[in-house]
Amino acid sequence: MNRSRRRARPRARSAEPLTRGRRAREGRVTAIRREPGEPPRVAVFIDGARVFTLPESALETMGLSVGATFGGGEPVEEGRASDLVGAREAALRLLSVRARTRSELAQRLTRKGHAAAVVARVIDGLAAAGLVDDRAFAELWADERMRRRPVGRRRLSQELRLKGVPPRVADEVVDRAFGEHPERALALRAARSWARRSAAGARERERLFAMLVRRGFARSTAIEVVREVMGERDE
Repeated sequence: MNRSRRRARPRARSAEPLTRGRRAREGRVTAIRREPGEPPRVAVFIDGARVFTLPESALETMGLSVGATFGGGEPVEEGRASDLVGAREAALRLLSVRARTRSELAQRLTRKGHAAAVVARVIDGLAAAGLVDDRAFAELWADERMRRRPVGRRRLSQELRLKGVPPRVADEVVDRAFGEHPERALALRAARSWARRSAAGARERERLFAMLVRRGFARSTAIEVVREVMGERDE
């Protein structure tokens, strides 16, 4: 006896989420429409066709507006859009504390778990808005050092590189700073400030010399300055 075989009914395919790994088409953004519900979401139309949805707050981060060209190619995912928003907010919080280089921001955002592509895109956007500028950071850092806590050429150059300032930019900023503030004059100011706070003692000259060398002044400059400052003290 032949068993009757039931044909399996084809399952109805659920609609593919518009923001989960679907490859976006390349073209021009022709419309952005608010979706019902909370949190606020919008549908993005490329050349008249609805292509994907994303959180409304991600529009600015992703550079999307009516009339803008959308490159396509990359999957547009809800998680990626949220990561862009989160990374940008984290970057702005960091910048509200103090200025930072691109390298510093990238390290901090990466440690927070943001994807490398997202970090690069966020930093590029902040740089385009003038909120991240390695040269401006380096100039501000150098000016602060010259005014508040003088250091030598070698030390300033090391500090800028450790902050992630590109070597060429760091060299140019260091040259400008020491063109305006001669290194020997800075060493004298640092030494006199140290001497006013330091108690006289048998090893005072050695300690002053060591301080100047730690701050990156040339040894020959440090020797001359120690001799001059100690001579002033003995008068």
